[in-house]
Amino acid sequence: MSFPKTFDKLLLVEYGAAFMYYMEKHKLLEVISRLLAEVSEQPVEDLRHWMGANVRRIGIDIYTKHLDAVHRGVPGDFYQLPKTCLHRLVLHGRPGSGRRSLAHVLAKRWDLLIIDADVLAYHSINGHRQDENTGQLQDAIEEDCVFGRSEAIGRIVQERLLKEDALHRGWILINYPNNRCEARELFECATVPPNRLIFLQINERMARMRILTKSYAAGPQANYTYLDRQMQQFRKSEPLLNAYLSQRREVLYVDATPCFEEVKCHIISQLTKTPYVLGFKYGEANATV
Repeated sequence: MSFPKTFDKLLLVEYGAAFMYYMEKHKLLEVISRLLAEVSEQPVEDLRHWMGANVRRIGIDIYTKHLDAVHRGVPGDFYQLPKTCLHRLVLHGRPGSGRRSLAHVLAKRWDLLIIDADVLAYHSINGHRQDENTGQLQDAIEEDCVFGRSEAIGRIVQERLLKEDALHRGWILINYPNNRCEARELFECATVPPNRLIFLQINERMARMRILTKSYAAGPQANYTYLDRQMQQFRKSEPLLNAYLSQRREVLYVDATPCFEEVKCHIISQLTKTPYVLGFKYGEANATV
């Protein structure tokens, strides 16, 4: 039997990441732990036959308990993110909601990477390595094509999420997704999708006040025209994006109006106490409506 001398390392990494996400989504680690615990408590003559007869019962019991905890708000460590899994967070909200400041605090607490989609796009265009995604992104920006820009940035983000440091440490993603199509791409097509999306909710008036009263930092984006365009884009995309996100169990809605410390403590509390279940709330059929 011969083996190829060369192989696609990226393909191997992608397969490993997808396999671990499958284990996480279907709670197979919890099922295996429960099987081992029950086997150790009682003598079993035929281990394979016993596992085949009981794995379905244990799997249904674990998953239904998690769903029940989601709907009834039952607290408990058993329903939280397993210690073997890493945080993969998305911070979403309009400009002025505190995404960047909160990202730095949460990243420091759990030793996570901060991945900024805008920074990735900038380095992709201005870096030495130019690829197909870079070309598509440049063309889309010049032609002001929202679809082309979203598609290119989506691929750039997914490539970054498969890097070794992101897989081994976990991450916080900001400035992506910005519309429903990007959200569906991230949750349903990414090899390693987020396991939490924190939707920071704040009205536009207060968001503008926060931006305009913070310490001034000179830069190409520090002007009213750019701010107005950002707010306009958020208003345009929010209804459809929120309609999609409201159907997913990974989404946590957080009021970003209070002071920074209060919002931070609330997010940390939600991440450590909210029952951990992935996927659509009401099934695949309603997700496409």
